[in-house]
Amino acid sequence: MGASDSPSASPSESPSLSPSASTSPSRSPSSSPSGSPSKSASSSPSESPSASPSPIAAGEVTYTIRGNVIKIGRKKLVFVQIAFGGAPDAYPPGGIPLTAGKMGIGNVDAVVILEANAKGLNYEWDRSANSIRIFATYGTEVDTYETLAATTLEVMVVGW
Repeated sequence: MGASDSPSASPSESPSLSPSASTSPSRSPSSSPSGSPSKSASSSPSESPSASPSPIAAGEVTYTIRGNVIKIGRKKLVFVQIAFGGAPDAYPPGGIPLTAGKMGIGNVDAVVILEANAKGLNYEWDRSANSIRIFATYGTEVDTYETLAATTLEVMVVGW
């Protein structure tokens, strides 16, 4: 038994843990299994209502440029279809983040929402945050972390 214990311990832990081998193996197996399940079990149920829908990140918004970019002097007009949301996605604090470069413009002066596929919601472009804010028809903003249905917006982006 002594020979079988030393080969299994020596390849994996003997060089660095040989002085504390009697304390480390007894603590790490007990702390690893109990630490992992307790963290998973305790954090999942307590956070699942608020953390299960993850906020939409800028990388999760898809852009489809529709037609040609129209140039007027230094300004550009671009018609873009923006899609976001779905079952696991939630409304993030500050609105849906937009990425100017993916809309065919380096600097955005305005985003005009032309059409939306959702009923009962109003969409506004927030210039300071470069995001789309969503409001219910009675004027209050959608709750942060509320699950969003898949949404497609047709917008006109003005910039340079």
